[in-house]
Amino acid sequence: MSATTGSAWLRGRKRVLLDTSLWIYHFEAHPRFGTPADRILGDLEAGRFTGIASELMLLELTVLPLRQGRQDIADEYELLLARFPNLDLVPVSREILLEAAALRAAHGLRTPDAVHLATAVVANASAIVTNDAAWPRLPGIPLLILSQNA
Repeated sequence: MSATTGSAWLRGRKRVLLDTSLWIYHFEAHPRFGTPADRILGDLEAGRFTGIASELMLLELTVLPLRQGRQDIADEYELLLARFPNLDLVPVSREILLEAAALRAAHGLRTPDAVHLATAVVANASAIVTNDAAWPRLPGIPLLILSQNA
């Protein structure tokens, strides 16, 4: 992804679902996707758009630190996400679970992916940022796949 691709693509988007992978690339300083992830999160922090994410992301981000016995890092991730500017963590509701079931049935998705995409639908996301090329394109919600824009 060029220096401006992600930022330019997100311009004018109001509510953007950010997949867990973006945060992982940021935290781990991924050699290929760390910089684009940092730019997108910088735009989020600056208020150029509102980010949304399923609370499921807390589970996905804290498993590895907990496996490593690093409760301190798991706690830091939780605090960061709870306080990150312009980020709304969306609870996993009955409505999201029913939408996730429909998406999973229609597209053969894994449950976590279906929950993330259902969150985008229910929370009226105007775009989705992921690096999962297997995610289906949902009507009316453009999809930015980092690896395809690198």
